Amino acid sequence: MIQALYILIADSGLCVLDRKYGEADLDPNLIAGFLTALIQFGRELSSGNRVHVIEFGQFDICLSLKSNVIVAGTVDKTDDQNAAMALLAEVNNEFVNEYGNLLETWDGNLEPFEKFKQRVDEITDFGKASEKKIRVPILKGRVSQMLVRLGQISQEMYDVAQMCKGKLTVRDIADQLGMHEKEVMKSIHALEDMKMIQWKEIG
Repeated sequence: MIQALYILIADSGLCVLDRKYGEADLDPNLIAGFLTALIQFGRELSSGNRVHVIEFGQFDICLSLKSNVIVAGTVDKTDDQNAAMALLAEVNNEFVNEYGNLLETWDGNLEPFEKFKQRVDEITDFGKASEKKIRVPILKGRVSQMLVRLGQISQEMYDVAQMCKGKLTVRDIADQLGMHEKEVMKSIHALEDMKMIQWKEIG
């Protein structure tokens, strides 16, 4: 889901509105530093650099810039980034349409923006609008290193099996193990044949 959403004024760097939907316990200092960095990204975006997604630990940060307004969303990696970007763009468009004139002579008072929180909730469906279902492999029970020693499975299969805890996609497993996705899938298929792996949908 969209864990949190921030609306910032690019020139001043001030966050005028934020909404938290998820349970992620993010370090406020990290977020503050990131929001400050967004201002520089905003200037790059406005000059033609169309980088919209930044990796941020276990989350992705999606950005939308329009008329000196940056909308940033902290999004789960299992979410549909295109859907998240579309939602942030919609939030940005409506915010600019509603407050564009006010921002030209804005005195720093945040109160006028409070009523827009309800509209953000509606657009994002309280952070759930970008969710998608993805399939992840899960190890049935446990796998012993002894199986490697006995030659029943390879070390690669053992390493992959250890990562199949129902939270990581095949791509995530490949990234963490430094393997190609095809090699990970080969190991997973072999483990499936041995009735050691099952799949479930998350998101």
